[in-house]
Amino acid sequence: RTELIHEAADLLFHLQVLLVNEDISLSAVITELERRHR
Repeated sequence: RTELIHEAADLLFHLQVLLVNEDISLSAVITELERRHR
């Protein structure tokens, strides 16, 4: 479980770096997830 938490943290960190680099906000991603959930 601890290892999975560490891996998830790494994944989220690298995703955030990519989003910042591409000038994409986290809220834009959340909006897309909400759109798909409808």
